[in-house]
Amino acid sequence: MQIYETTDIVGSSVDELVLKGIEHVGKCGERLDARTASGIQTYNVNYVLTDSRNRVHCLRFPRSVRYMCRELLLYFSGSLLAQDMAKASAFWLRLQDADGLINSNYGHYVFHRQTPEGISQYEWCARLLVERPQTRRAVININSIEHKNDTRDMPCNMGLQFFVQSGMLCCVAYTRSADVLTGLPYDMAFFSLLNELLWRDLCERGVKNLGLGYCMMRTCFTQIYIDKSGLVDSVLERAQLPRETMLMPVISSASEVIADIVHQTSNSQLVRWCHQHAEY
Repeated sequence: MQIYETTDIVGSSVDELVLKGIEHVGKCGERLDARTASGIQTYNVNYVLTDSRNRVHCLRFPRSVRYMCRELLLYFSGSLLAQDMAKASAFWLRLQDADGLINSNYGHYVFHRQTPEGISQYEWCARLLVERPQTRRAVININSIEHKNDTRDMPCNMGLQFFVQSGMLCCVAYTRSADVLTGLPYDMAFFSLLNELLWRDLCERGVKNLGLGYCMMRTCFTQIYIDKSGLVDSVLERAQLPRETMLMPVISSASEVIADIVHQTSNSQLVRWCHQHAEY
């Protein structure tokens, strides 16, 4: 294999991507000695979720579903306070800066940080795609100049791009580093949810004959840390057992979900579902 080649890992569910990611890193990975932990990693992997709705990670149920929902609700809030993110996992407290802040609340950049026009980056992309469905400019920036310091929390995802391909709305996340077990399934859940939300929103705004396409995480590094080896064994063992696919509610009204995000309410079925499963 040439060092510049890329690998496409394709699956119809997040669980399938995780299992294929474990296999790929185990087969092709090389030693990783990071400042926080050791492990194995590979380079230039594209994780492609062909069904943007099949985003729930069930191989660690119920813990994985509880964490996903708590993280999604925190993304909707946009809070950069580590103590808020710790409601999903105390791990976030280890990443806070001297002011008690973190950087990796992706919802902050999507829904709450404003453009010079005074609108969210999500809204900016929606308006652009309505006006010009073939645009190549529908980008949400996550990585920012203020992150270029000795922060403990450099966002793993750099940005998102939405575009129409073969009549379907697709989403690509540009990712510097993705942990197969603790990053990939939850980041893909949020990005694929955004893809469905924006797709439904565009349909409501009058874009005709638009389908819901794939969601991809285009990663530079993807890794498994040695201290997660027990978790790998648990996931592989769980994969051998019968299990049901869990789907989040279909987004029937994008405007209702967006109103819940903006006003921190729970009127939509999707947000109520997240609150319910956050208490598992």
